[in-house]
Amino acid sequence: MDFVEQLAADCKVPVNNLLVQYLSRKTKAADRGSKARRSLGNLYALLVLAEDYLANRTSRFTDLMARMKSLPFGSKLQNHPLDNRLNDEFGRQYNVSGVLLPVQAIQVDGQKGRKISYELLVHGGADPAAVAQLVVQVIYAYVELITANQLTVLEEIEAIETLEDLTEFFEVAFAMTSDARLFEIGSYVLLAEYFRHRVIFIGDSAGTAQPQPLRLFRTGRTNANDGGIDFVLQPLGKFFQVTETLDFRKYFLDFEKVNRFPMSFVVKMEGNRETVINRIWNDAVRSNIYSEALLNTYMSLFDEIYTLTDLVAIIQGLPAESVFTLKSSLALQFQLEFGLLN
Repeated sequence: MDFVEQLAADCKVPVNNLLVQYLSRKTKAADRGSKARRSLGNLYALLVLAEDYLANRTSRFTDLMARMKSLPFGSKLQNHPLDNRLNDEFGRQYNVSGVLLPVQAIQVDGQKGRKISYELLVHGGADPAAVAQLVVQVIYAYVELITANQLTVLEEIEAIETLEDLTEFFEVAFAMTSDARLFEIGSYVLLAEYFRHRVIFIGDSAGTAQPQPLRLFRTGRTNANDGGIDFVLQPLGKFFQVTETLDFRKYFLDFEKVNRFPMSFVVKMEGNRETVINRIWNDAVRSNIYSEALLNTYMSLFDEIYTLTDLVAIIQGLPAESVFTLKSSLALQFQLEFGLLN
């Protein structure tokens, strides 16, 4: 029994209520080792609507958004959960529509507002007030759990003193079951340090060329709406994308997003570049989706590929003096990713 089901039992809410099922699925990231994402946007939309129901009030859309943004890690949230994202996800997962969708549109003093679905609250014969109270309790408990998990990771970073400590941290970050955000942060910090010790010569001629250090920049948070660019390597202008999949469609879509500009990939899998390329090529050929000419075009756009095998090799080649640079960068990127600097 997960913590949502336990709270549901305490509140005497039947576990077949759709909101209980949804909360159980959306809060899997409470587990320290879970790959699940936090998904706070949809949860916070439910939270403020449930609070309104318990307070017997209705709120304008803008007021609901302001309350969502004031919650922990909520300052960057956009309006999509209250507009359509929560309803779209809920409808797909439970094959419901209309009055059983959680977010219902209303007018409040002539302005756009939102309220929670009463029919959803009473689904399965539940007491609506008990379900609304459960929503509030679960989400606040979930935030406390993930906050504790994040502080634990920061404490682990702070405890890094040696290359052995650093290696152990990366072993967790690069585990196949690790959080995608931790993998992206770890791979960025490691590759940034790797490129920091390399230069490229730039000039009008061989005689005037001057060494320029390579610098890797991270473009934003994981899953940011950035057209598929996670890192940029300057001054070369190389694009990097971090991924956990070998689905050829995902790679080809990334190429289309940047107008078929060559791209490098950091791939969460064992093996080497040839392993990745061969798998993508073979799967794409078997799909029978693309002409030979288009398939050759896509395959020519693969630049560098870094697998877990490559990342481990970089770790093993680190000098001792890299420890504190990497430790500082890990702490900063982790806090930026999880909104701990807001």
